[in-house]
Amino acid sequence: MSKVEILREVHRRLKRLFPVPYTPKRTPLEQAVFTVLSQNTTDRNAERCLENLKRITGGNLLMLEELPEKKLIDAIRPCGMFKQKSKGLKVLVSVWPELEGRLRELPTEKAIELLTSLPYIGSKTARVILTFAFNKNTFPIDTHCYRVLKRLGIFPENWDKDMVSEFMEKHFDGEFNRELHYNLIRLGRTICKARKPECDNCPLNDLCKYSREKEKREQETPTPSQL
Repeated sequence: MSKVEILREVHRRLKRLFPVPYTPKRTPLEQAVFTVLSQNTTDRNAERCLENLKRITGGNLLMLEELPEKKLIDAIRPCGMFKQKSKGLKVLVSVWPELEGRLRELPTEKAIELLTSLPYIGSKTARVILTFAFNKNTFPIDTHCYRVLKRLGIFPENWDKDMVSEFMEKHFDGEFNRELHYNLIRLGRTICKARKPECDNCPLNDLCKYSREKEKREQETPTPSQL
């Protein structure tokens, strides 16, 4: 099968495994703030910090820019990297009223360039903001997503995350990419874990290079009774 055919099959199987799509109920600004907060931490921590920020700003996140540094840092401390994130958030909200309109209008590639020109917003963060806040066709790749894709062996070893994202954005639409992005994360969290992946329980094991090689190694390893 071609890459596109394999990815369509992966998408189909993961939709069967995770039938309820991930649909966050946040405003565009809340989604942008949440995405910055979620860098290098769990969604639970990021959600907690977002709620802290909404509480101390009375629900108006544009007020973040006016918060004393200590108050802002205390609110987002559970997310880690709080000094960097506080600086990034202040810049983000300071330009947001104009930025939001431009992100709605710009084509995806230009919107990514604009977002990544801001401090502490990389390619993955930009793509998450654009797909979940603005319904644009992007394919973000986080740690879980990248690990699963690497193990599947669909893409060449020398492809980086941006190359994979660009391939996905070229060949699939926004709904497909949003669903597959988050379902790969779900699979990485529950089955295709960094340590001790549960290959026998994975619906993708027959499509997976890592699983095939693991099975081959196990077959070649002698059991105690064979020694």
